[in-house]
Amino acid sequence: MHDQIEIPVILMTSHGSEALAVELFRKGVKNYLIKPFEADEVVSAIDQALTEVRLRRERDILTQNLVEANHELAHRVRELDTLYHIGKSVTSALSREQLLERIIEAVFYLTRVEEATILLVNAETGQLIPELHRQQIEGEIRRASQLSAKELVQRTAKTGKSMAADAMFATPLKKGDRIIGVLLAGNRVSDTPLAEHSHKLLLSLGDYAAIALENARLYENIRQANKSKSEFVSLVAHELKQPMTAIRGYADMLRKGVAGPITTTQEQFIDAIRSSAERMQLLITDLQDVSRVETGQLNLEIRIVDLKSILDIALREIRGQLESKSQTITTNILENLPQVKADPTRLMQIIANLLSNAHKYTQKEGHIHVRVFQQGEYLHCAVADDGIGMTEKTQAKLFTKFFRVEAPGMENVPGTGLGLCIVKSLVELQGGEIKIKSEAGKGSVFTFTVPIAPEK
Repeated sequence: MHDQIEIPVILMTSHGSEALAVELFRKGVKNYLIKPFEADEVVSAIDQALTEVRLRRERDILTQNLVEANHELAHRVRELDTLYHIGKSVTSALSREQLLERIIEAVFYLTRVEEATILLVNAETGQLIPELHRQQIEGEIRRASQLSAKELVQRTAKTGKSMAADAMFATPLKKGDRIIGVLLAGNRVSDTPLAEHSHKLLLSLGDYAAIALENARLYENIRQANKSKSEFVSLVAHELKQPMTAIRGYADMLRKGVAGPITTTQEQFIDAIRSSAERMQLLITDLQDVSRVETGQLNLEIRIVDLKSILDIALREIRGQLESKSQTITTNILENLPQVKADPTRLMQIIANLLSNAHKYTQKEGHIHVRVFQQGEYLHCAVADDGIGMTEKTQAKLFTKFFRVEAPGMENVPGTGLGLCIVKSLVELQGGEIKIKSEAGKGSVFTFTVPIAPEK
């Protein structure tokens, strides 16, 4: 009964009791007066009842508003979260074709429009060129709508401001004050205008798109510049290789006295020529490797390889250099070492480079330790030394091209600054990774992994 009462009820009675009062309130009566009563009591009871009704209605309205506001807030949070993830997806695309597809997909996902078009400004002509158009709903578009869309795009590009017309909305894609394109979306088949909320979403998406398109343009410029640089380096290295080979060959012939007897002074000159030619040959080889890696032209011959056999060869070849500085080397190699999947020539290059670096950056009478162990589906090869070590700042730059470790007494250490950069690329191209652990003055440990070959 009391749920149906909209008008407050005040009961007047000539007698009353506590049980009666409880029953009346349960039925929905707001108050009751027992005779005799004064007029002021009636007025007060009515005022109290009306106030209670007014407060209840205000409470109900506030509660409903709060519920609606919470629903709207939850919807906006979900929408912003979606926009954030879409923005990350869009801005992470570096290929322009992939980027344009993601932008269009985001337009459809966020606004449920029937069609969307991206137009970009041609850098040479300054004209807007449609780059990608997608239509979700099949249907005929009126000629008037086609003209309206074209005019809308032109006005948007000219003013740099978002505009709506009929069932279309256009927003400029801007880099600073420069217009780089226009994003057009709408419902020209059903001729349904876009909601104001969809306009705001398209504005946000347009901002993301402009940033991503500019990033893609810069990335492509950098990629082309790197490609041109790598091709130039490869060409120069190739052109230098033949004369360097000739210089080394003729120096060897002179050293052997093929052209006649030579003096001690001449021997020293020839040795200096040959040493310089060898360093240049090493630089040429490293430059060629870097160029091949950067242009994706480094071909690996992956096969089943015995890591221990390759390691034994590398250790034999380095011993002469170690003896020149009275350095010692020890090994701890897992017995029954499983075979690995790798390019044997490149695996030898990796190990030889790490051993050579350990030798060069370790003082006389220093020690080098090589450890090989298995962890999961990889063999780990660690080359440790008690040499000069390095700071965290140096470690952060260690695998970049042409970086050389600078330390007192190490100014004349030979090298191109490309070795570790190449090593890292070779390790990763063969499915492994390389890490360094080092402390200045206490030595370094380089550890690389190589995948274990599956059992037959």
